Amino acid sequence: MIRKILFSLLLIFFWAMPVYALDVQVPSEVGRGEPFWVDISSDDKPAGIKVAWMDREFAVPVDLPGEQRVLLGAGLDKTGEHELSLVFDLDGESLEKTFKISVKDKDYPEQHLSLPEEMVTPPQEVHDRIARDREQIRSALSTLTMDRYWEEDFKEPVPGDVSSPFGVQRFLNGQPRSAHQGVDFRGPEGTPVKAVTDGRVVLTGDFYYGGKTVILDHGQGIHSLYMHLSSIDVQEDVFVSQGEKVGEVGMTGRATGPHLHLGVYVLGDAVDPMYLLDR
Repeated sequence: MIRKILFSLLLIFFWAMPVYALDVQVPSEVGRGEPFWVDISSDDKPAGIKVAWMDREFAVPVDLPGEQRVLLGAGLDKTGEHELSLVFDLDGESLEKTFKISVKDKDYPEQHLSLPEEMVTPPQEVHDRIARDREQIRSALSTLTMDRYWEEDFKEPVPGDVSSPFGVQRFLNGQPRSAHQGVDFRGPEGTPVKAVTDGRVVLTGDFYYGGKTVILDHGQGIHSLYMHLSSIDVQEDVFVSQGEKVGEVGMTGRATGPHLHLGVYVLGDAVDPMYLLDR
């Protein structure tokens, strides 16, 4: 009799427990410098979703029931096994899903360039300016906005061919420099440069290396950066739509010819824009 009573109580307990049809798909491995998608599907609408990845934690707007995607990435200097955690708030209960993602090493090509020495080793009097430039850009790229403005299909900012791909290990006059953290597109000076997706202008300026520069915040830790512009056609704190002009191709800053340097950053880490552009 006691066994029957206990069995009946257990049946009642399990019957009362909510059942959530929730699925998360993530890649088991990615290459360093690559963005990747987290695909979530659910028949219910969680009250909230928190994501933890690469020592960053943030909440994402809930676009469920149905399906939604979260964009993450692995920086060029990130290898090894890393944990991804998603915590769902379901009727006041927390449901956590964790995944191990292996970030594999990836070979990128080398590029050897010969430049005037002053372009390789800047004079002492501009070192303070360069440090200020870097801090401004770093601060802008670390902005973490909960709202999502971006669309999944990023559009090309200019129609030109790629002259220098992402991740290239550069040697300037035989001296190794940091890997290329963006993609260079060829284009005549004055070619309109367009926003790859919706976003808010978080920084404009004229910097020593990047020349005239625009940075857009697309929400959820996603940013795009446009360098070497001949002109800037937007102001800070203004929202721009995908395909809207932000400036024109130029050769300001450290550039040997007119081109656009496009950078895409996820949670402050540069990733290869070509994985995201609709070409």
